[in-house]
Amino acid sequence: MTNNKKALAFYLNAVAVVLGVAGVVLTVASGLVSADNPLQNMSLLAVAGVAGVVLAALGVWSGGKGNHTPVTAVCVLGAIALYSYVYGQCILQRVVLIAGLFSFNSGNTAGWQVFYVTIAAVACLIVGALLMVVGSFYKSVKE
Repeated sequence: MTNNKKALAFYLNAVAVVLGVAGVVLTVASGLVSADNPLQNMSLLAVAGVAGVVLAALGVWSGGKGNHTPVTAVCVLGAIALYSYVYGQCILQRVVLIAGLFSFNSGNTAGWQVFYVTIAAVACLIVGALLMVVGSFYKSVKE
């Protein structure tokens, strides 16, 4: 990092990295809460989530070097895409479970635990992606 003072985008992207880590951990946890409700392609989701976090962290690091660099743009766009892929797959794979919980299977306590962990994971990833989008409109370092 340089001696430049950090601006709003730097901090928004840093929070997005933390939320991404939490989202990936919760995504993996949502697949492991119940043996009856595993996530399909868990390893692919974990790798995509970790790659998104790494790209977001690289975006924070390169954003500390200067404003609106191409490396920062590519890292942030890649991280947003990977975060979106992970939370999209979580939602798609949990639709039937959620529909069952809110209709005929409301007594399924393991299903509710999976639902709550999934909602937390999706919320972390969506907020992280939104913070990166908002951060793209601001400067990373004060000049």
